[in-house]
Amino acid sequence: MAHKENDEALLELAFRIERWFKRNRYWLIGAAVVIVVMIGAYAADNYAETQRRAAANGALLALQADPTNAEAKALLQAKSPELYDLYQLGIAAQNGDTALLTELAQKRSIAGDLASYQLAALGEEAGDFTRFAMRETKILKDFAALEEAFLLLRKDDYAAARALLAGIELSSELKNSATALEHYGAGKK
Repeated sequence: MAHKENDEALLELAFRIERWFKRNRYWLIGAAVVIVVMIGAYAADNYAETQRRAAANGALLALQADPTNAEAKALLQAKSPELYDLYQLGIAAQNGDTALLTELAQKRSIAGDLASYQLAALGEEAGDFTRFAMRETKILKDFAALEEAFLLLRKDDYAAARALLAGIELSSELKNSATALEHYGAGKK
């Protein structure tokens, strides 16, 4: 008898599910279509991004092989402006092209920060590093402080160099170098 009641309850549940499905089938089919479209759009976007990166990398390799390749330069600039800026930064740093470095330094990107730092290093003026370290994006803040302290030590300004080196945080990878510079350079006077 208990077996018959379980079968009836199971059959009743199956009928309820069938009725619920019939009532909501359009919503369920719509949800399934939306999910399939979203998965397809994600896959297409992922594929397009992979193709863009491959084209940019191919253009960069072509430029490294032949720096005069105008087609590869235009393709790299179109497909990946950030990578193009980094390529330009490498060329400018290698050739000491301060005009191109100045142009790149105006951009708010990693290439801009590195160009600012390169200009400061070429100028060998302590104030250049101070301005660089105060920018919003401080990718090389500690390195700039270390470089500025070194320049101050060369000018025998030990107090300012010690103050800069003390500002480098303990968690910085350059803290050991700052301590050594302070000990051997700024510690003299």
